[in-house]
Amino acid sequence: MSEENANIEQAENGLLYKYNREMFYHFDREKGYTREIDYQISENQTIIKQSWDAAEQRLEGVRQRIIAGRLSPIAYYMEKALMEVPILAAYMEMSKWRIRWHLTPKGFKNLKPEILEKYASVFGIPVEEMKHPNF
Repeated sequence: MSEENANIEQAENGLLYKYNREMFYHFDREKGYTREIDYQISENQTIIKQSWDAAEQRLEGVRQRIIAGRLSPIAYYMEKALMEVPILAAYMEMSKWRIRWHLTPKGFKNLKPEILEKYASVFGIPVEEMKHPNF
């Protein structure tokens, strides 16, 4: 969505993200606690938008480094899933240094098919997409 469209949408609704709702609890002496599902206040919505914009910029930076041959496709899917090396190591049941080695193009090139399948399973993508990412 372009920034102009986002500004138009925010001006129309006062909301940046229509899907970003939370449950709020209110206390009233007569009714007691009541629950209400509502959208976040605009200040929180701005913070959320800035966070997602920063995540998109990091993802684009990783994509450029993969295209330049400095990182493996695992780095892209790791960043896309908002994972860090320790988390991915836990999912893969491997040491962190092995995950870091697989993030290099040389380490990725030498991966065995069963390890590639495990990575693909963790990221929820086919193995072919892991080998040849479609940016």
